[in-house]
Amino acid sequence: MVRKLQKGIYYSEEHPLVKPGVILQNQKLLRNDSFAILFLRVAEGFRAGHVGQSLQKLWKMYESLQKGNMGDLPNHRVPTGKLSVLIGYGPNIFTLPDVRKKLPNDLKDSQFLPPGKVGGGPILNGSGIKYANDVHQNLGTSEHIAVQFISNTQLATFRAVVETWKHLRYNNIEKEPLRFTGFYTGFQRDDGRSWLGFHDGVSNMKSDKERLEAIAINKLSNNLKPKDFWTRYGTYLAFLRIEIDLDVWQKIQRKHQELIVGRDKLTGCPLVGVDKRGIPIKKEGHPTKLGIDAEDLRDHTDFFKKPDASNKVKAILDVNTTFKILNQSHIGRTRHIDGISSKEATSRRIFRQGFEFLEPLHNPVKPLRAGLNFVSFQNDPGRLFFILTDPNWMGNANFGGDPDNNQGMDKFLSVLAAGVFFVPALEKPFPGASILI
Repeated sequence: MVRKLQKGIYYSEEHPLVKPGVILQNQKLLRNDSFAILFLRVAEGFRAGHVGQSLQKLWKMYESLQKGNMGDLPNHRVPTGKLSVLIGYGPNIFTLPDVRKKLPNDLKDSQFLPPGKVGGGPILNGSGIKYANDVHQNLGTSEHIAVQFISNTQLATFRAVVETWKHLRYNNIEKEPLRFTGFYTGFQRDDGRSWLGFHDGVSNMKSDKERLEAIAINKLSNNLKPKDFWTRYGTYLAFLRIEIDLDVWQKIQRKHQELIVGRDKLTGCPLVGVDKRGIPIKKEGHPTKLGIDAEDLRDHTDFFKKPDASNKVKAILDVNTTFKILNQSHIGRTRHIDGISSKEATSRRIFRQGFEFLEPLHNPVKPLRAGLNFVSFQNDPGRLFFILTDPNWMGNANFGGDPDNNQGMDKFLSVLAAGVFFVPALEKPFPGASILI
């Protein structure tokens, strides 16, 4: 199964991707992971077979890039940057004339809502996260194909984007079915933190096996119908480009930030409760200085149960406030402690890869936009959709915390693009060939 997953899903600890939450000291970083996702649209009038022929040529170009070969520089190799390329298909691909496969059942009704006509609007019914007010079109829902690039260097990633544009732009436009419609970029931070200053991604599953079981489509775990057996060993990519309102965040005191997130800001240690003065209490026995490993951060107290703490902590603990506040924290909403195996859809486990972004704005009051490219892989998009809409999880919440006591947090996150794509298993001559040709 492992070898059938496309590259670009870094679920294995053997991969040299910097582990989320790890502070590397006195070590030379070997990677500065750079991310891009681009979108392709099929022009009207083209059949599935035409698209397949075009993708076969495009994939061959990507394979050459991964070996350091460029069409413009024959016999002169360039650094590869250890480029990975992953291709995914949106629901629209299954509407093409002569397409060879039907829309997978798990992809039916598993798509984000479009933005409102005047911009904004919820990304899902029941979700407290909305599109940004200036977003009127969503590439994640309108385009047929998504291609993800990840590499060691910004150059290798950006080169893949440019080479895609060149490849499609200089083909015979009347015979070329694919249109390059847009792309987004991002990067992996080497400090393991997010723009909020907190350790990020530390609640991902511990073992390769757990991650793989949540990622890869399985006949039994997915309860596949015979018509969808062909999707086995593939996965579903969910992409959200999320803007973070740092102006709101900077106005919130650190102790309140910690209660909103559910962790200590400096060390990443999970909280166990709140004392009678409203001060966060860190979980006992955790490190108190930088340099800690992600393994020390993953698990947190079950915020829906009475804290298992020492008598010293219980003496200062405000139990009622603890339940009320930490239940609403970000990790309290997104990471329930239930003991359910990751292969079960009811575990709601997903495998997330986050890449920050920063882009300029031509606005003297707001000169920049910062945020996160949220990329998750799961064998059923319903896992993520449940997290985002169920009231006991993220339903009706924007990020976490009590919005009545943290002004602006109800609009803290806003989405610039969102989509779900089926990522088929590896096959020849390119992933997804059996869908199209």
